[in-house]
Amino acid sequence: MDFSIIIPSFNKADFISETITSVLNQSYPHWELVIVDDGSTDNSIQIIEDYCNIDQRIHLYQRGKLPKGGSVCRNLGLKKAKGKFVLFLDADDLLEVTCLEHRLLKIQENNTSNLWVFPIGTFYKSIGDSKSVWSPKGTNFLIRFLKHDLPWHTMSVIWHIDFIKNLKGFDIDYPRLQDVELHTRALLHPSVKLKTFPEVKSDAFYRIDDKRTNQNVVQQLDRQKLGVFMYMERISILLKSKKNQCAIKKTLFSFMTMVNYRCLVENKLKEFHIDLNTKIIDFMKNHSRFNTVDIIYIRAYTFFYKLGFWKIKGYNFLMKLFF
Repeated sequence: MDFSIIIPSFNKADFISETITSVLNQSYPHWELVIVDDGSTDNSIQIIEDYCNIDQRIHLYQRGKLPKGGSVCRNLGLKKAKGKFVLFLDADDLLEVTCLEHRLLKIQENNTSNLWVFPIGTFYKSIGDSKSVWSPKGTNFLIRFLKHDLPWHTMSVIWHIDFIKNLKGFDIDYPRLQDVELHTRALLHPSVKLKTFPEVKSDAFYRIDDKRTNQNVVQQLDRQKLGVFMYMERISILLKSKKNQCAIKKTLFSFMTMVNYRCLVENKLKEFHIDLNTKIIDFMKNHSRFNTVDIIYIRAYTFFYKLGFWKIKGYNFLMKLFF
């Protein structure tokens, strides 16, 4: 068995059949599909079981205890995986027919690596309706993750199973930024051997869907806040160079940009914005990575954002650049 494709699934009855079919249609046959259900209440389990009866390479497991969540399910899938290489796929995303075949060829050409990263495309309803591509171009990928300038997505990566197990998979404590945390930790690991393929054509596709979560804006931002704070606290401990320590501060700035836009522009949540902004400033006051100048900078950024400076092209980019 070469590939273990791991899918966490929760109430994806509308999409899971299309995702499984994209795996079944692979031109390369030596794979297993490990699906871990996260307590679905729709008919997605029955759909998956029907596919299990059709093809013995498809396996369904159910999360037997709390906590729930995609990371928990991915880690359970990792324990069940028997392949040499691991690909994490979401239950509403798609693979092109030649995805595994082409990725294996690149892996074989670069067989001393243990982390291979490929471009992925995006789509709304069907492949081809979005031109946006997530491509691992450039260098300094660790710095980019620390700055929350994310160079790739969970589905972009093929992991050597020994390496991902050595990392112990995802940190299930994180309410958000689970994939960012894992990729950051992987790039910091002394045994990482990374190879990227920015030049190849996208062979996997991420579904852009506003209904991926049933949480409202306040719930989403609260969870994002917890993830950002945890990421900064835990990853900061692992950072040795001053350059990396400075870079991670920009993750908080990116979150502040999200908070400002979603609260002040998109949803008009002024009271919640004040409360969340206070919590961010309090976090900065108690974190060694920030000083008084940083706090003044964030307050000034938000002040001018409220005045409408966000409408000026490049405002957020330049403010983040000099933070």
